[in-house]
Amino acid sequence: MDDVGMSPESGEEYYTLLGVRADGVASVVDLVAATELSFIRDRANALLREHRSCDVVEVWRDGSLLEKFARH
Repeated sequence: MDDVGMSPESGEEYYTLLGVRADGVASVVDLVAATELSFIRDRANALLREHRSCDVVEVWRDGSLLEKFARH
């Protein structure tokens, strides 16, 4: 049987991106593996464009909030 699941490439970290509405509910969740924070920042801004209900995208890693991206 093949090993099915997500296994990061060398140097990749897993990030959780939460699209949060004005009422505080996370209506969008995206799990992303990446080696560069610039990729994560681009993905966070893309989530804001794709999901108009989200006012903020929070970027989390290992239980810590790293950044917030607000709709302008």
